[in-house]
Amino acid sequence: MSEPITRRRILVDYRIRASRCVNCGRTYFPPKFFCNTEGRSSRMNYVDYFNSRGTLISGSAIRKPTNKFLHLGSFISGVVSFDDGNVRVPGRITDYTLPDGELDITRLIGRGVVPRFRRLYTDGSQGLIYYSSLNFSFDDDYYPYQEYVKVEPSNTSERPGIVGYGVYLPKFRIKNEEESGLGMKERTVPFADEDTTTFAVEAGKRALIHSGVDGKHVKKCFLGSESTPYAVKPSMSTVCQALQLGEEYEDGFFSGGIDSQFACKAATDLFIDAAALVAYSTFGGEYVMVIGSDNAQAARNDPLDFTVGAGAAAFLFGRRDVIATLDYYVPYTSDTPDFYRREGQKYPRHGGRFTGEPAYFKHVVTAMKAALRVSGLAPKDIRFVVNHSPNAKYPYQAALEAGFEKEQVEPGLVVKYIGNLYSGSSPTALAAVLDLAEPGDCIMMTSYGSGAGSESYIFTVTKEIENKRERSIPVKQQIENLHREYVDYNTYRSWKELS
Repeated sequence: MSEPITRRRILVDYRIRASRCVNCGRTYFPPKFFCNTEGRSSRMNYVDYFNSRGTLISGSAIRKPTNKFLHLGSFISGVVSFDDGNVRVPGRITDYTLPDGELDITRLIGRGVVPRFRRLYTDGSQGLIYYSSLNFSFDDDYYPYQEYVKVEPSNTSERPGIVGYGVYLPKFRIKNEEESGLGMKERTVPFADEDTTTFAVEAGKRALIHSGVDGKHVKKCFLGSESTPYAVKPSMSTVCQALQLGEEYEDGFFSGGIDSQFACKAATDLFIDAAALVAYSTFGGEYVMVIGSDNAQAARNDPLDFTVGAGAAAFLFGRRDVIATLDYYVPYTSDTPDFYRREGQKYPRHGGRFTGEPAYFKHVVTAMKAALRVSGLAPKDIRFVVNHSPNAKYPYQAALEAGFEKEQVEPGLVVKYIGNLYSGSSPTALAAVLDLAEPGDCIMMTSYGSGAGSESYIFTVTKEIENKRERSIPVKQQIENLHREYVDYNTYRSWKELS
């Protein structure tokens, strides 16, 4: 497919972009340059339905898809209406596994649906990946639909910090059949059309809704991952385009950013950079988004294969309406190659027998103790302790060695139910404790990335967190999703390989 055609599809499909006549209000999808009623003298404005709730009004079960969509197996293709039926768009129902027997499609007609940013197909193993929001999940599959309401900021903080966050966890899960001693009960599994980029877009959308920040004020986007779909081509640019980060200009946006890689701390390492940017006077009081997103990879039947999960967490940093100030930061790094993946290799490998010692524990505990020393705080002054969680055992051991108690660690141990999200691990655990935190609480988060390094942050929660509670979707609520579905090992592996 040529670049101009690809670009035109991106502009329409990413946001479900339509055009509306200024005079008569008639809306067209795909967008038209003039109104059928008003003629070529009409003035048209663009509208989109990226953050809207639609209704499934017709559908068909596709049991034998064309070659491009064989990876999906069977699925529902249908028509979705917006604006009380004034706009109708074609699409596919995602996150829905068709039963083997007869399907009564009429039972699904009339249900509310929400656009999901997903992969459509790829041009072979070496071609482009095509994404679209013309994929819809039923609106109760993950969490109640929430409107994206942009809120004018009211308070400026002396210290920069977190102004909003969002987490995305797939609804599909796999249970660990045998207790390994690492405390992993079950893990999140990507659907066949999901990958690191789609996770990042969904988490970023949630962060914007939670913060109430207008996306045009987000001037930087950092995406940390070790499983991006492209070796050369940033996923960040896709996220910026889909979420419309930065001020729009000629179908692009005045924003920047990078994809970063440092194993499991690729995102958290950039928290301090985000805070420094928003505190910089010439940055203009704008915002930075940092996303940790991974479809954590492991070879079949490798010990890691029974710990890895999938998902993303996004954080917005700024100085206005801050919910948690970033007060202290301590990094610690050494060249300790405990875990690595060579260029061109699909799966990571362990570098010998020292993944725990002197890799994880040395770096995490050192960073934690240094953060306490620099801040002058004692362990009892910290309410929540969040450590990178390759499993549910290591975070406990590290916290106890640094002088903390079990009760400080437990609320952030979501790894038990979602697995190790790699770059999304510490950020998702941080989100889980922010869901519970009260004004004045101190939170210590210590990440870890193989190769190797850690950084400890200490945040202080502000009263602003209470004002945004109703716009958040708690991590616990997503973990306990009533519509979660469990898959077998072969399905899990096949979906993993597609991402």
